[in-house]
Amino acid sequence: MYKINNKVKTVLVSGGGGDIGIAIGRILKECEITKVVGCDVERGHAGECVFDDFRRAPLASESGYFDFLKQIFEEFSVDLFIPSSEAEIKATIDFGLINGQLFGVEVLITNQETALVALDKLKTAEILKTIGVRSPWTELALKMPRELPCIFKPKSGQGSKGLRVVHSEAEAKDLLGNKDYIWQELLLPDEQEFTCGVFRHSSGVTRSIVMRRTLSGGFTDKGEVVENSEIDSYIFEIAKKLNIFGAVNFQLRLTSCGPVLFEINPRLSSTVMFRHKLGFRDLIWAIEDRFNLPLDIYVAPKAGTKFYRGIQEYIK
Repeated sequence: MYKINNKVKTVLVSGGGGDIGIAIGRILKECEITKVVGCDVERGHAGECVFDDFRRAPLASESGYFDFLKQIFEEFSVDLFIPSSEAEIKATIDFGLINGQLFGVEVLITNQETALVALDKLKTAEILKTIGVRSPWTELALKMPRELPCIFKPKSGQGSKGLRVVHSEAEAKDLLGNKDYIWQELLLPDEQEFTCGVFRHSSGVTRSIVMRRTLSGGFTDKGEVVENSEIDSYIFEIAKKLNIFGAVNFQLRLTSCGPVLFEINPRLSSTVMFRHKLGFRDLIWAIEDRFNLPLDIYVAPKAGTKFYRGIQEYIK
């Protein structure tokens, strides 16, 4: 039994109908948290079978979102709130936290400085350049890109939503003039893309796991643990120079020039359950850190360890 359940009795997880939220709920239930409550803008999904209680939530952008959270906090005497999407993290930061708390409830997100950088892909690239680490050239899509082919994608947002590879000047001209989108260097080769879990404790202790994965229908289908000292050094340098705290996710490609990070996700990853089963328990470590509990030891999985996503049925 994890020691966090001696300190944390009730947790609210938003985005509880999505893959990340459901995985978080499963891990918390495994830890025997007394009450794990989920919420989402939708009903009628597997999340309702995972959580002890489930509520429909307004969108994070709607005016009633924080009234809803406050009501849930009070109804269930919530000790910890875990927002699982970028939209909820941004809304929570914009609303304002006091000493890491919302309405007196602890909120599990990375430090605000890291989140604000990660939520803006242009700012991410600019900051990486400022601290002297390799980064892809990145610029607003207000003028023609400096080279083709390149990536066209939203300045904010998550995953590959709205992303496309632009090959010709004609394509670029059709996309030109959108201040909410960026051009970004096309990092090659495609098959050298890695997702990297990064956890940095308030003491400065840093842990990482590097994984190569394949996607199916937008979800991680399978993958393997990779050991690469060059990637590890690059990750640790960024985490230290950006003063990252908590659990985040790095997306990078290993190019002929070395590893190049193109995105930071300021949240727990969609591979959080895979990582948990592999021993990289960043959700647990982040909770331990938030509640000033001793940090559990970490035994890294062997390089080449493979993982697969199966199918699980739920009956309600």
